This record gives sequence, structure tokens and C-alpha cells, in this order.
Amino acid sequence: MSQEFDMPGVDFDPSIPAMDREQIDMLLMVDDSEDDSTALVRELFDLFQGESADKLLSLDTVCAVNDTAELRRIVHFIAGSAGNLGLAYLSGFYRSIEQAIDVGTLTDLSHCEAPIRNAFTDACEAFSAEFGV
Repeated sequence: MSQEFDMPGVDFDPSIPAMDREQIDMLLMVDDSEDDSTALVRELFDLFQGESADKLLSLDTVCAVNDTAELRRIVHFIAGSAGNLGLAYLSGFYRSIEQAIDVGTLTDLSHCEAPIRNAFTDACEAFSAEFGV
């Protein structure tokens, strides 16, 4: 990833690789199309990107009003989808945010919007560059 995402109260291991190649390879094996072995991956990425972007539309408001429950729902959804797609770093970072909310170490969301958006953007750019999507 191009940058580390430091958020007070969030314990995250930045050494996690951007992508989980084993997960991505499993998706590629599921795709039986002979013409383009990455068709399923592209389709899943488009779906992930669209649905996640929709979830992130309210991020500025959620952080401004300090709605930890709603932030947890947003990052939970995206973390699961990212993990299924093989975006290990993004999934791990967002899971760390979930955990910090759950244990009460992340209570002030005023500084959270930028790192959350930047992590999503970086992950999407890395995936796009890797697969030409």
C-alpha cells in the first residue's frame, strides 16, 4: 500500500500485503470462461467497488456526528467484501477499526474519514493496476 493508515485507538499491522494472492487465485479457478480468466474477478471487483462506494457516501456525516455504530456497519460490510475479493490490507485495516469500536478504544471519529477513504482508494487502485480493471 502506498501509505500507512494510523488511527488513534486502532491496532493494525501495516505489514499485511495489499492482496491475498491465494484468495484471488481461488476466484480465478472458479472462472471457467476460456476467453478471459479474469472475467469473474473483474465482475466481482466492479460490484465491490460500486457497493462499497455507496456505503462510503455517508462517511463524512457518520464521522462528523460520531456515530460509531454506523461506522462499524460500514467498515464491516466493506471488510467482508474486500476479504472475499482478496484485498487483504483493506480488509485487515477495516476489521481493526471494527475491533477498536467493539472494545471501546475508538470513540472519537473526527479523524477517521480520511484514512478510511484513503485505504479504500489505495486498495482499489492496487487491484485495478494488478488486473487492468
